[in-house]
Amino acid sequence: MLDLFLTFLKIGAFTFGGGMVMIPFIEQDAVNTYGWLSRREFVDAIAMGQITPGPIVISSVFIGYKVAGLLGAVAAMGAISLPTFFYSVGAAYQLHRLKTNLRVRAFIRGVGPAVVGMILAAGVTIARASLVDVWTGLLAVACLLALVRFKLDAALVVVAAGVVGLLLG
Repeated sequence: MLDLFLTFLKIGAFTFGGGMVMIPFIEQDAVNTYGWLSRREFVDAIAMGQITPGPIVISSVFIGYKVAGLLGAVAAMGAISLPTFFYSVGAAYQLHRLKTNLRVRAFIRGVGPAVVGMILAAGVTIARASLVDVWTGLLAVACLLALVRFKLDAALVVVAAGVVGLLLG
């Protein structure tokens, strides 16, 4: 239980840029370090989390529940949310000063590329488990084109991909 709490407290404290950035951190600890989940269970947790509010954070609740039941779910959720809560309270109090602070702006400029790298790492993690054959690879490329080139609504793309998956399955 302590490992669970400290793991998600660390993840909440050291990730910047939103939930997608948390994926490689969660995978490292939940799959590789502690073996709480298999790689497939991890990808399923992320996929299930995508249909709920706060998708990646909700994955931590799933992992906590699997490790220690309801108490584990509560501990994981509390731990991963606690740092952000304190960061937000502290930042709100200092917001006017932080906006013009050159060091803060430089820090954020440095964190930006790290966030992009973490999101790409999350994409690689999910791609490894999801792109299992030529058809799923082609479907992923078609979805990417629909989103980037044709700027279709993401919800429409997800539903269409699900229908294609049903037809191919």
